[in-house]
Order: sequence, then C-alpha cells, then structure tokens
Amino acid sequence: MIKLERPNAAVNDPRVRPLGPIGRHGHGKEPEIYVRRYRMKFTWDITATESRQNIIDWVVQRARKKKKLKNLVLSCHGEAGVLRLGQGFDNSNVALFAAWRGLIEKIWIPGCSVAFIGTGGSNGNVFCSKLAQLVQCYVVASTEDQCDEAKTFPIDEISSFEGLVLSYDPGGNISWQGRNPSTWHKASGECVPVPD
Repeated sequence: MIKLERPNAAVNDPRVRPLGPIGRHGHGKEPEIYVRRYRMKFTWDITATESRQNIIDWVVQRARKKKKLKNLVLSCHGEAGVLRLGQGFDNSNVALFAAWRGLIEKIWIPGCSVAFIGTGGSNGNVFCSKLAQLVQCYVVASTEDQCDEAKTFPIDEISSFEGLVLSYDPGGNISWQGRNPSTWHKASGECVPVPD
C-alpha cells in the first residue's frame, strides 16, 4: 500500500467492475465493491459517460479549495497512452489537462499499461510526458497490466503498482523508475494470483 498525503483527491471510473449503486460527486450511497476503488479527502465516483470537461472542472474546483492538491488518483482502465476515465483521454485531447497547471503536485495513474510505449499513436511515454509538462507536476504510471483484489481501499491509500513503474517530472522526463513484483496475471481476461 502507498499512503498519500493530503490534500488529495480520487476520481473512480465505474467500469473498474462496480457492484452496487454509484454515488455522484461524493454524495449518495457508496458503491459496495470496486476493483481498485480509492477514497481520498475528495472522492468522485463518476459515470462511464462522464464528460472530459466535467472531470477537468471537478478537479480544478477541489484543488482550488485547498490551493493545491498534493496527490490526485485517476482510477480507471488504461492502455498505452489512454485513460478510460469517463469519455476517455488520449494524446488527441491531452491538452485539456492544462487547466490543472500549478494545482497538483503528483498524479497517480494505477490503470493498466498507461505508460507503455506502444506502436503508432498508442505511445504511453508521450502521453505521460505531455501530462506532466502540461500540469507541471509529477506523474506516476505503470507500463504493465495492473490487478487488485475487489475492495474499497482504506482512506488515503492506494495499492502498490505491478511491474515496471515510471515517474515523470514536471519537465516530462522520467525522473525515477522501479520494478515491483507481479503478484497477479491475466488469464482469459481475468486477474488471478501468480502461483507460489
């Protein structure tokens, strides 16, 4: 587990396997089970069709309440250079994140393979580098598949990353990298524990 200092915020996409009703803007009944559902000082469980602009605006409003967020978690499915967060973000619309410039110290992206260097337009390295430069913050993302137990995590905590993790600095450069063990693997599209 990684403990994140406050002020912090999390945006949870419902396609990361929800069971139970979805609350809006932190109000309403809490979802019963998510895979990788995070709870921070500010938590928003979005809809699968949430607009990009609504997501951008919500984060801006929460950050300005505290002058600046130390940590922001974007919990959703991902692939090389793609966040499946609401309507989704990729290299074609990454410029929208410029609205967060100076409002966030570090963005955590625990989705699968977001920093993976793919082929053609699916370049996670370019996406994460641009995101860090536009927001002028650090961005932490993985190059590999991520799996977690189906649960809501304790407040202010996120799970450890699987495999190779990259941290981008505000200049868009990889400032740190580390390799964690992979304790899960995908079998028939499902996450199962790696045998001992």
